[in-house]
Amino acid sequence: MAVWGLPKVMAIKSEDFKEKGYIYRKDEDGSVALGEESVFSTRARIEVEQSKIDSKYVHLRFSYSNRYMQRTVPWSYAIAAVGRTPQEDTSDPFCTLFEPIRVGVGLGNNEFYFIHVQSGGRLVVDSTSFVFYVDITGSSSLQGHLRPVDLDSLARLPVRANVAFIGSTAHYIKAYLMGNVNHFQLSSNVPHDAYSRHQVSQMPDGHVQLTSIYWNTLWRSSGLWIIGDTNDQTDPDTLFMPFKINATTIALRASNDNFCDRRLFKDMFFNCITPLSPSPTALAQFQVEELVILSRVGNVRYQIEYARVIDEEPYSGWSSTVVNDGEVDLDFAVSFTYQDLKEYTFARSFSLETGVPTVIDAALPFVAKDASVDEAASRINAHLQWNATNTMTTMVTVRGSVQVPAKSSVVASYVGKRATCNVPFYYTETDTINNLSPTPNSVAVSEGVDGLYTATNCYDFELVVEKTQAL
Repeated sequence: MAVWGLPKVMAIKSEDFKEKGYIYRKDEDGSVALGEESVFSTRARIEVEQSKIDSKYVHLRFSYSNRYMQRTVPWSYAIAAVGRTPQEDTSDPFCTLFEPIRVGVGLGNNEFYFIHVQSGGRLVVDSTSFVFYVDITGSSSLQGHLRPVDLDSLARLPVRANVAFIGSTAHYIKAYLMGNVNHFQLSSNVPHDAYSRHQVSQMPDGHVQLTSIYWNTLWRSSGLWIIGDTNDQTDPDTLFMPFKINATTIALRASNDNFCDRRLFKDMFFNCITPLSPSPTALAQFQVEELVILSRVGNVRYQIEYARVIDEEPYSGWSSTVVNDGEVDLDFAVSFTYQDLKEYTFARSFSLETGVPTVIDAALPFVAKDASVDEAASRINAHLQWNATNTMTTMVTVRGSVQVPAKSSVVASYVGKRATCNVPFYYTETDTINNLSPTPNSVAVSEGVDGLYTATNCYDFELVVEKTQAL
């Protein structure tokens, strides 16, 4: 792994207290603690940013609050995610650099611990409060062991409605009876009937259980086959881990650490689903189709207090040379038109594209003149796709004047800045569910707390004279 190997986006478990869930940021004071149950919680999502001064160091930023881990005060070694910007000065008590040190050896063993760079102490968790602090005494040489979970590789499957799985043959997985055993076969052309419908139940650690609507049983890994013959939710063979292959495709790892795939057996077992693939080959990849007719997203509440502006850089909207060949200084009127491009994205923790038409009604915040975030900059009410970049292009005409000295030319430019803002948000989702006939379609309303809005735009323009030259 590069930067020793930490994932770019991760959740973290403690090896010292495995039953205590994941590291998270407390809302009330920003302290970093152990105890978040779900790997997909917005409070547990951490982004790893590589240091600019040394590639072995990293900054740790909680994604949805945009706060960096650091010491709380110079006289304490308590750690909280309260830093608004990364700090690389290792003499500063509020330095946000950590060094991950790998403990495990061998392929797949990614156990590690953190050294707080500024103090040289180890990041450990208090066994009573389960809050993290830096131990500078050296007494914790066997403590603080952690294990990362790569959130970019996990797929969070939808649970609001039934789903159908599409394989490499462009057919759906359906319930299939063979030899008095409830099998699953990649053979259906119909996603909406009972044979092809499945319901996802999400486990806190990322595993799922899948219920066949037709069999009314859980999927189970059993020797050569995936079958539906139990409703025992404690059976470990009913657990599957979905991994993300791309924006639309997943692979399901069974309890035997193999992936579910379709087997080209002859006769009646042709294209039946088995847990036998050691890797997520093409035969083990499936698209997920969510049986939702329409999703409407509204009541979007931006958490402006956690917004951040990044990647600010100069931007030139227009530049031209203005010539004065007269004997006296003159003011020249200038008029020009430039293309103003804005980009924005609505994202959330459900990162798969599942084919659901989505209408989003929300304000569009953009970076304002003072590098703040203007929540009322614009608005949208349209069909959009989660995690997709959208653009707004307008032609802007600017008029002004430039003073040019006698017998001289000047280069006049309309210059500004371009930057990106990130803003977490809450939202209300109203879904029209495609129910199994003859049950009529229904409407389900849910609250989301995992939204993350990103926008890039230009701002803070002014007409300036960049160069004056005698003729």
